[in-house]
Amino acid sequence: MGVPYTDPAMGGLRPAEEQDIPVYGIAYLLSPDDMRKVIISEGGGIAYKAEVFTATLQNDASEVSVHLLVGRHSISRSYERLPSRRYMDLLIRGAREHSLPESYQKRLLSQQTFIPGQSCRFKVGKWLFDGFWQRIAYWIEKGVYKFKDGEGNVPPWFLVIFDFLLWIMWYYHDYVHSVIWGRGDGLNRK
Repeated sequence: MGVPYTDPAMGGLRPAEEQDIPVYGIAYLLSPDDMRKVIISEGGGIAYKAEVFTATLQNDASEVSVHLLVGRHSISRSYERLPSRRYMDLLIRGAREHSLPESYQKRLLSQQTFIPGQSCRFKVGKWLFDGFWQRIAYWIEKGVYKFKDGEGNVPPWFLVIFDFLLWIMWYYHDYVHSVIWGRGDGLNRK
């Protein structure tokens, strides 16, 4: 889950279900310090945890161990939000530039995205929401840089505070703010 009205959802990995398609990507050889920088840039472990998987290389079908950032929480499909167009365009462009399988590129292209409302009501609602919650996000980012450990992760107490704020933000969005100003996640829930 991301931030309503701006980037409501981010990509993440989860155990495959029957209708799921494989995940494709690009493997990079990183030093431990470079991996630490990636973890910090992705929130210091607040959204993702590093896990080791086996990947099959497309050019020769050999297998290698890869470290992936996997969503820290298992979010049910019924609670998923829509990603922004900006976010999906990054994934689509990367898939095209690296010639990932056509079926995967088509799947990315077919993903619905969050389309911000154009009404004055919606824009005021976004401004009000951002005025408070983007400040919270700013302080969370500052905290990640201040409290990260040698591997780039924040301590468990920081995760508890972050989770509390994340769920409060989304609860407030779903049951208060969106009722008045319109949904900031692209879903048409009642």
